[in-house]
Amino acid sequence: MSVVFLAYQESLKREVALKVMRPIVTDEENVVSRFMQEAEIIAKLYHPNIVSIYEVGHVDDDWLFYSMPYLENGDLSTYTYQDDESLQEILVSICEGMAYAHNQGVVHRDLKPENILFDQHGHVQIADFGIALTSGQNRFTKDSRIIGSVHYMSPEQAQSKKANEKSDIYGLGVILYEILSGRPLFDEDNDLSMMMAHVTKPVPQLPSTLSHWQPIIEGCLAKQPKERFKSMQDLQKAVERLSANPKQSSVFNWPKLLWPAVGLMLVLGTIWLLTNSHYFTQDHAADGATASSGRVTNGDQGNQPLNNGSVAGSTADSEGNTDRPISTADFEDSNEAGTGGRQGDGSEMSGGETEPQNNDLGLYLLSADEISQLLQQAQTNINKNQLTTPADDNALDDILLVLKDQPRHARGLEMLSEVMAGYYQLLYQAINKNDVSQAVKLADAVSEVRHRTILVNDALMAHLEMDTELERSLLVGVVVEKVKAAQAKLNSKQTNRLIRLLDQVMPGHDLIDDLLASSQNMLKAGQVLTDSQGIKTVVVTPQHNDKRGSINYGLAVTMSEITYGQFDRFSQATKLPLKRCKSELKSNLLFSQRNYTKPGFRVSDDMPVVCVTWHQANQYASWLSQQTGLHYRLPYQSEWQHLWRLSDKPFRCGQTNVAGTEFPDKKHVTDTYDCNDGSPYVAPHQQFSKNDLGLYGLGGNVSEWLAGCEELGKFKAIFNPDDACDNNPVIGRSWLSGQSDKGQVKQIDFDDAWTHIGFRLIRDLRKE
Repeated sequence: MSVVFLAYQESLKREVALKVMRPIVTDEENVVSRFMQEAEIIAKLYHPNIVSIYEVGHVDDDWLFYSMPYLENGDLSTYTYQDDESLQEILVSICEGMAYAHNQGVVHRDLKPENILFDQHGHVQIADFGIALTSGQNRFTKDSRIIGSVHYMSPEQAQSKKANEKSDIYGLGVILYEILSGRPLFDEDNDLSMMMAHVTKPVPQLPSTLSHWQPIIEGCLAKQPKERFKSMQDLQKAVERLSANPKQSSVFNWPKLLWPAVGLMLVLGTIWLLTNSHYFTQDHAADGATASSGRVTNGDQGNQPLNNGSVAGSTADSEGNTDRPISTADFEDSNEAGTGGRQGDGSEMSGGETEPQNNDLGLYLLSADEISQLLQQAQTNINKNQLTTPADDNALDDILLVLKDQPRHARGLEMLSEVMAGYYQLLYQAINKNDVSQAVKLADAVSEVRHRTILVNDALMAHLEMDTELERSLLVGVVVEKVKAAQAKLNSKQTNRLIRLLDQVMPGHDLIDDLLASSQNMLKAGQVLTDSQGIKTVVVTPQHNDKRGSINYGLAVTMSEITYGQFDRFSQATKLPLKRCKSELKSNLLFSQRNYTKPGFRVSDDMPVVCVTWHQANQYASWLSQQTGLHYRLPYQSEWQHLWRLSDKPFRCGQTNVAGTEFPDKKHVTDTYDCNDGSPYVAPHQQFSKNDLGLYGLGGNVSEWLAGCEELGKFKAIFNPDDACDNNPVIGRSWLSGQSDKGQVKQIDFDDAWTHIGFRLIRDLRKE
C-alpha cells in the first residue's frame, strides 16, 4: 500500500525516509482528511522509542505522504536471539514506547518485526503507527475491516472486532515467540487459515531450555483480551523480573567461599599421590585396583598424568563418548623398565618415547562429569556470545579442552561449529548495520578460532564449520549487498575493505575473485569518460578531499555545459524547430529573430549553447541516450548543489564569467563586479580553468536547467493544454549576474528560452 524513498530534505540538508501511500481505492468519503487527522495525532508522539514524523501531506487528494528520520541499521527481523539480557533490553524499550502511545490514546494495530527499527546507536524505534486503518483491504463488510498483518494479528482483529491496547500486547507476544523459537507462531497455508489459527489454536510450548519465557508468552497470547497482561507496563515489569532457570549445581558454580577449601584438598591430595606413588604399580593394577582420577583439575589445557602413565580414565565409542572405565591393563608393557609413558611435567622418559598424540590409544584424562561441566559452561557462554572472550571465561577454551582430550567427542565437535556459526551471525549483524570496524574485529576473532583449533588438532578443522551453511550464506549475501552499495557510491576503499573481510573469514570463497574483478573495474573520482558521440563526463563521488556532499551515490557529469556544436548536431539530425529566444538586455517583441544559432552575439562550437528551452534540453538528453546507449538526464537540484559543495574553488570575480566592468549595458545590471573577465556575453567554456572536480563553468558563464516540473494548476491547464509544466528551475550564475545574484534556484516559465540559460547533463551510472 506504500513505497518508501530515500529523500533529501533541502531545507534542513538531511536525508529522510519519505513514505508515499499509493492512490487510494475506497468506498469511504473523506478518507484523506481522516488520514491527515490521525497522522497529525501520531506526529505528536514524542518518545525516544517511537519514530518521529517530520511532515504529513497529500497531493491532489490521491497521494498521501509523510517523512520520517532515515534509519539504516535494520529492523527486528534481522535480530537473532543470543541471550536473555539483550532480548529483555529490546522488549523493555518496545514496552516503554507502546505504553506511552497507549497513554496518548494511540493503538498501533500492526506490530511486527519490520516495524521495530534500530537507530544509529542501536536503540529501538517503533514505526508505522495506525497506518493499517487506511488500508481498506481484506474487508468482511463495508464498515468492518480486518486490520493488521495476519502472522501477528490478534484474535479480535481476525474476527474484525475493535482493536485496542491488548491487541498490541498480543502482537508483541507473537514477535517474542518467533524470536525465541525461530519459527512463526502459526504457519498455515493461507491467510484465512492463519486468522482462524489465532482464534482457535492453542499457544505452542517453548523448548524446555526457554521454559522460563512461557508465562510471558501465555500472558501475551491469551485468546481473550481480558486474560492478557493488563497493560504494556505490566508486561514490561514481567520482562524485567524474568530470570533463567536455576543452573544445575556443579564445581564451577560452587559458592566462592568453598573454593579455598577445594584448593587445599587438591594440594593435599597431590602431595599424598606424589609421596605414595608406589601404590600405583603394575602389581596393584594386575590385582584390579585402579586410580580414581589421576588429573589435577586446575583448568590448564596442558594437564598431564601425575604418574608414569598408568592413569585411569574411560574408553570411547565410535562417537568419542565414554562408555567404560579403563585401567593400566589396557596398555601392554607401557610401564616396563621405566620406559614408554611420560612424566607429570610433560618431559620425555629415558626411553625417548612420548605420550601418544590425540589420545589415539583411548587415554582420557577428563571424567564424564568434567566433560559435562565443561560443555555446559561452554553452552552458557555461547548463549551469551562469549565465544573467545574474555580470556578466563569463554566457550572456545572449554570446547578445545574437551576435544584435546577426546578429539571425536560428538557434542564437542557440534559446539565447535556453533562457535563459528555464532561469529558468522555477529558478523552478519555488524555488516548489516554498516559497522565495518566491528566486523573487522570479529573477522580477526574468526581467524583466532581457526588458529587455536589447529594448534589443538589440525584434524578438527574438518568439523569447524559443520552445519553453518545458513549462517555462511547470509553473511556472504550481506557482504555482496554492501559491496554493491559501496560500488554504487564509487567508494573503492569501502569496497576493498569488505572484500578483504570476506576473504579473511572465508578464505578462497568462489565469490572473492568475482568481487575483486568488479572492484578493479570501479570508476574513480575525477576519471574522465568519453562516449561514442565525444561527450566527456567526469566521475564524481559522494566525498571529495574529506568533504561530503549532498548525495550518497556516484555519478558522472558533463565536463562543461552542452556546447553549441554538440547541440547543433542534435538539432540538424532531428530537424528541431528554432525557438524564439528572450533576452534581459534587448527588446523581446514577437518579431524578434533570436534563437540558439543567433542569440544576439557571436557563437562558436566551444561555447555553451543558450536559447534552449527546458523541454529541448530534455529532448537532447533523450536523443543522446539513444545514440550512445547510456543514460543521460538533467541534474536534480541536490546533484548540482553536490557539485558546488565539493568544489574547493569558491567563486571569485575574474576567474569565471559574470557581469563585470566589461558588461555591455550597465543600466541592466547596476551592481556589476569591479573586475573584468574579458567576456561581455557567453564565453568559450575553456576560457576559464576547471575546478578541482574537473568541471568548467560551475561558477558562472550560463545558468543551467535542472530536472523538475511544477505542474499546471487547473485554471492554467484549461488555457494551456499543450504545456507539460507551469515552470521549471534553473540554478547558478551567468554572464549577466551581478553581485546580488547568488546563483540560487529560479523558476522560469515553461517553454521559454533565454540568452543566459544553458544546461549540462548527468550520466546516470546506476543504470549502466
